[in-house]
Amino acid sequence: MQTRSIEIDFDVHKAIELERRGFDETPNEVLRRMLGIDVSAVQRSARSLAASPIAEGRSWVGKGKSAGLMLPHGTDLQMVYNGQHFTGHVDNGSLVLEGQRFSSPSGAADELCRTRDGKKTSLNGKELIQVRLPGESEWQLLKAYEQQLHTTPDAA
Repeated sequence: MQTRSIEIDFDVHKAIELERRGFDETPNEVLRRMLGIDVSAVQRSARSLAASPIAEGRSWVGKGKSAGLMLPHGTDLQMVYNGQHFTGHVDNGSLVLEGQRFSSPSGAADELCRTRDGKKTSLNGKELIQVRLPGESEWQLLKAYEQQLHTTPDAA
């Protein structure tokens, strides 16, 4: 099948991601489904060979100071602060670190991170949490990922 690249803005990208039924469903298949165009058996078999299925779930969508930020279900999370290491993932619309669910990166950082003398902190979680998107091998700071999302070809 012949493919073409198109430019879309962040809101369109976010809408497509929110419509995905799982990470084995490609953006093209989401659009075909939304537009009522059949997803051929050839596409489905090629997709299942190319990608390992990840359990379905909702993306985490930021609010407030994190508005416009979205992390797909299954995104890996890690955070290091003051010698403390925390790991987790995005699970069905929540940030889950060390088995606890959080609605914001800063909420997670404030709850989990402690000073050397054991006191609570007030931190910007986007400056501490690293993310690795499903299917990716590289980690990146959440703040850098957010900046990347907001960079458009027109701004370059």
